[in-house]
Amino acid sequence: MTAYIKKEIKARQKAYTTGNMTKYRQLADKIITLIKKAKAEFYSSKVKSKRKHDAVKWHRTISQLAGFEGDNLDNNLISDSTSDTVEILQNIFTKPWSKLPETIIPSLEDVASSLRQENPPTPSIGQVKTALKQLNSKKATGSDGIPAWVLKRYCEEQAPIAHDIICASIKECEYPTAYKRALVIPVPKVNPPRDIENDFRQISILPQMAKVLEKLQLKLNLPSSCINDNQHAFTSKRSTVSALTNISQNWFNVTDHTHSAKNGVHALFIDFRKTFDLVDHGILLRKLAEMNVTKAFWLWTRSFLEDRRQQVKLSGTLSSVKPCPAGVPQGSVMSPALFNIHINDIENSIPDGLSINICKYADDCT
Repeated sequence: MTAYIKKEIKARQKAYTTGNMTKYRQLADKIITLIKKAKAEFYSSKVKSKRKHDAVKWHRTISQLAGFEGDNLDNNLISDSTSDTVEILQNIFTKPWSKLPETIIPSLEDVASSLRQENPPTPSIGQVKTALKQLNSKKATGSDGIPAWVLKRYCEEQAPIAHDIICASIKECEYPTAYKRALVIPVPKVNPPRDIENDFRQISILPQMAKVLEKLQLKLNLPSSCINDNQHAFTSKRSTVSALTNISQNWFNVTDHTHSAKNGVHALFIDFRKTFDLVDHGILLRKLAEMNVTKAFWLWTRSFLEDRRQQVKLSGTLSSVKPCPAGVPQGSVMSPALFNIHINDIENSIPDGLSINICKYADDCT
């Protein structure tokens, strides 16, 4: 990838984000030609001469350039067609849900005593316009087909319409059905992936308007103080740095040689498997109610979780649609906050009297 090609790619992306589709298409065609030429030149300089004189080195170099050794690839990754592969991935991603016990979703009557009876606050048109302006133009387009750059560039014109949609959703305590279908993109955990069942992470591509709605709903209705201080992920002014500082300071305090008794540290590192995908909706909704949120926000969140569906997308090919009976979609604005609520009380299972400090970073517990 030459500096000139990178410059042209940057110009192409700028044309796309500003809506100049004529220039975008011209640059896209030009870049394809430049990349083909660069690949040919790179091939000639690296491996062409070896093909005739040293076949073994030629094959090894080709494998290295591709990023894998062919013999190490799992046979399951090889399929006759993209449509077969995309269905295999869909079945793999939804397989954990088939083993789950049926969850019991609490009714409003079950949790009404824990909820605040207040009218839900709604955003102003100005707040909606600001949220539209803050969208990342480079983010992928969701199932509604509306790209982020359209909402961002035309935020003045779109704000009143978006405001009506958002306010109706909040007041009626209903999450729009059209926003519940996610396009799932399989992202390799390792490069190259060798095991189709374990080497892919599913990332949900959701409508950009859904992200605006969720962002404003969280800001207006879920206080950040409801999450314990030992959670360092998805919370304001917290990060991996604060998590490491907290852990190391606790260990230093225990092992400090100035104390009369020198103590040791026993550390346990826990990483839960598929935690976002296996969040129990019934348990989550009960925990949300215990945080004394408003009745309207609780009902809206229940609607957000209900009847979600997903399709896997690979190289332009879509799988069949399947329901999502558990979990929170990775890629949603709501999901990190809901996950933090779900894992918020994990330390309550520790018996009293034990000197144990827990530090959480999402699903990683120390």
